Amino acid sequence: MSNVIEIKPLTRVEGHGIARVYMDGKRAERVELALTEPPRLFEALLLGKSFEEVPEIICRICSLCSTIHRVTSLLAVENALGIDVSEETRLYRELIVNGGHIQSHALHLFCLALPDYYNAASFADLATHAPELLKLGLRIKGVGNLIQETVGGRLIHPVNIVPGGMGKRVNHAGLRELQVALETILPDTIEACNLFASFAVPGPPLPRSIFMAVQGETSSPLFGDRLDLSNGRSFMASNYREALPEKVIGHSYAKQSRFEGEAVIVGALARLNVGMGLTTMANQAFLDAREKLIDTDIRGNNLAQAIELILAVECSLEIIATLLSFETKPDRPVSIAPRKGSGSAATEAPRGVLIHSYSFDNRGFCTAADIITPTAINQAAMERDLLALAREMEGADEAELKLKLEMLVRAYDPCISCAVHLVRL
Repeated sequence: MSNVIEIKPLTRVEGHGIARVYMDGKRAERVELALTEPPRLFEALLLGKSFEEVPEIICRICSLCSTIHRVTSLLAVENALGIDVSEETRLYRELIVNGGHIQSHALHLFCLALPDYYNAASFADLATHAPELLKLGLRIKGVGNLIQETVGGRLIHPVNIVPGGMGKRVNHAGLRELQVALETILPDTIEACNLFASFAVPGPPLPRSIFMAVQGETSSPLFGDRLDLSNGRSFMASNYREALPEKVIGHSYAKQSRFEGEAVIVGALARLNVGMGLTTMANQAFLDAREKLIDTDIRGNNLAQAIELILAVECSLEIIATLLSFETKPDRPVSIAPRKGSGSAATEAPRGVLIHSYSFDNRGFCTAADIITPTAINQAAMERDLLALAREMEGADEAELKLKLEMLVRAYDPCISCAVHLVRL
């Protein structure tokens, strides 16, 4: 065995990364997780842009998560400028965010994670080993795609959700089409949950984790103004800079965030551990699998995402039922008068807590921007868990060790492209 075990590149993750385990004989001494996507400079790109342009630009930070980036950006802009939106607009945003979770979780579970459990090299290889399961996942993802197209106006980088409201209201025929599609895949999401509940944890146990998730007084479990941790601590999202200070590290192009010096985990597993509100069928699925989810390590995240597929479908159906009860008169975006101000917002992206923060001058032009993504928050915990797993597997065959380490990284469902926007001066 060499002195450095290198996984280059990490595969079946979004973006480019490398994991290196430095060995002293048979013992793992330290681990480096290098997120090597080139710096993308998104905060700098926003400077000097109008408040209307900011959501348009920042959602390009990612294609898969473009919806949640746009919605979080809209919330931060509206907080900065003192804008209130209608109940109808709020519901459309919740609907498209739930659609994004369906889309993203199905992609991760069936195309990126599932091949590991069938000794398949890729999702294309999975089509040979388990074609019906791949079709199941793509069927679920297809409905997430349909929600993006119907509410957002197109599959990625939505254009129909704008500052202060909606660009074009979805008619009742469109909502009913979504309703039928969601009802069709609800049994599929339960089957997906049962599938991932049947898999054993791939490797020895890891240290207990601290989880963090958004909480608030809203009816949606994906929005709120507070961040709660599983150790009982809590802080307002607007105080994120003090609570989650970022640090530049030499071996990665993404900054790391810690809470009081501790690595924390965000994402589906964190949401369940912090106590997110669940719908009827999602709650039953959670209770059935509770011992595999509470106080477990990140490898329970795949099962947690499967439970959230049920949750997102049920939430979407409830939202559509409410929207169908509204009158058909147009709900125009509110008129916005630019002013000087600062605002931030925290939401639950598919991969965990996402924070956007902006400042504007009195003409509504951006003077400061800051984005903290789930993968940047998870980065420190990923390194910690990789080191713990490598030490637990001391003496293992190198190929087996690499496979388990890669599965561990994939369980975090990292989005490296979202995480890397470091500016080097």
